[in-house]
Amino acid sequence: MKPLLQVENLSLRYEMEKQNVLSSLNFKLNRGESVLLLGPSGSGKSTLTSCLNGLFPRELDGEMSGNVFVHGVENRETKPGERSQAVSVVFQDPETQFCMMTVEDEVAFGLENIGIAHQEMEEKIDSALALVNMLPYKKTDIATLSGGQKQKLALACILALKPELIILDEPTANLDPIATRDFISTLKDLKNNLNFGLIVIEHKLDGWTEITERVILLNQHGEIFHDGSIREVIKEKGQQLKEEGIWIPRVTEHILREHPYLQEPPLTVEEYRRNPVLLADREIDQPIKTESNTVPLLEAKDISWTVNKHEILHNISLTFHQGEFVAIVGANGSGKTSLSRMLAGLRQPTTGNLLVHGKPIKQWKESMLRQEIGYVFQNPEHQFITNTVYDEVAFSLQWKDMRPSQVQEKVEEILDTCGLLKLKHAHPFTLSQGQKRRLSVATMLIDNQSLLLLDEPTFGQDAHSNQELMKLLHKKHQTGATLIMITHDMDLIHDYATRVIIMKDGRVVEDCSPSELWKSDPEKLEAWQLTLPVAVQLKNIYEEEVNDVLTTT
Repeated sequence: MKPLLQVENLSLRYEMEKQNVLSSLNFKLNRGESVLLLGPSGSGKSTLTSCLNGLFPRELDGEMSGNVFVHGVENRETKPGERSQAVSVVFQDPETQFCMMTVEDEVAFGLENIGIAHQEMEEKIDSALALVNMLPYKKTDIATLSGGQKQKLALACILALKPELIILDEPTANLDPIATRDFISTLKDLKNNLNFGLIVIEHKLDGWTEITERVILLNQHGEIFHDGSIREVIKEKGQQLKEEGIWIPRVTEHILREHPYLQEPPLTVEEYRRNPVLLADREIDQPIKTESNTVPLLEAKDISWTVNKHEILHNISLTFHQGEFVAIVGANGSGKTSLSRMLAGLRQPTTGNLLVHGKPIKQWKESMLRQEIGYVFQNPEHQFITNTVYDEVAFSLQWKDMRPSQVQEKVEEILDTCGLLKLKHAHPFTLSQGQKRRLSVATMLIDNQSLLLLDEPTFGQDAHSNQELMKLLHKKHQTGATLIMITHDMDLIHDYATRVIIMKDGRVVEDCSPSELWKSDPEKLEAWQLTLPVAVQLKNIYEEEVNDVLTTT
């Protein structure tokens, strides 16, 4: 029996690039089989997706050699659009693949393209939406859906086509912790009921090892260096995983940090629960103490924001002082990004006031305000304005009284730290999503603003890039700067934040320290779409085990 997918000696190079993005790839996938495709940022994972679904070489500006077979038929032998019905992709940002206004019409669009009769369409739409628990939203405008609901809709659209292979490109990167858990659970149920092949491209593995343990690992040169179980690669190639910047499950990372010779470390919290071992607490380094300032750095006083008679933000009052590291968390659609843009002065509140150093934000000149406040967008492309990576970082320095040699030294230093020095002559829009994210952070860190707001800065980062990025931010915090960061990464909050603000339905529902948040009632955390950091979960499990032993003795 022929495999569902067979890749033979696949190599690819983009036009104007000297090196291959993909080099001599060989692997097979059988019908119904699942695999995790892992690799550092820029290793060619998304490029491989375009090869598998037939987009390349047809739309490739470059050269591709080798073959991709689906059920024994080479992709080049299929007509445009035919292969995408058999091999369907859910992209990182599902909104990029939506083209209709309502949920129902979006699912219908794909069915119309493959010639399904209108009288059959209603049943197929309902069936696809029911598979992902989205049938109650059939008539809903897509724009009003949460991030998790949009991901499920994108999945429903391709399930309606009954593909034999589904590729998910970082499907949970933009989702809150509970939405992530629900999406993986939904996919697990679908796998149990429908016999489709599955390739999941991810950086962070937590939750995904419950669906499959087979992993294909790409290195920085776009070569496969492992194809097998995740347990095997952790045991046999742990050092190479670290060098390549490939994440291992957070649970496994915590265990191996203190028990490096453990032969079978757990991959999930539930596995740890069956055999808990002692783990030490990790304390965050506190920022350098700064002289007390009677005037807050930034104040929001009863700010609200209304769009088309719909109130997005409701009477929010917050005060930020020098030296804080603040995390803003909450469910997708809770108002986090809207609040951050308001605080940065990128939007004006409908009612209420914003003060920077005690002065109303409306009285600040834009040029002076940007010297005080930096902002890193959720979508990096929104802030790119030059034609090279180097010029993007150097742009703000060119307006300062600095010698060209000083500018070059400073720019190259931060590009090196962000892993972008070799790409300094590249156009920002040619970078991978993870590289674009690091570039957007670098453009802000190059200046010395006293306040930096970041919207999901670690999204799409491999382990090495994530670590280096957080080192940079931590160093800036240690010098007394104030950081306000939107994130869904609860472990990051546990390791770095000094304060957490929780948003729900456009309101601030909690403002506390991380340690206070971890003690919250589980029902509250669930309502806020939050989970405990892995380190806290493991600590709680161990303490429960110890208490049980003490109780029975």
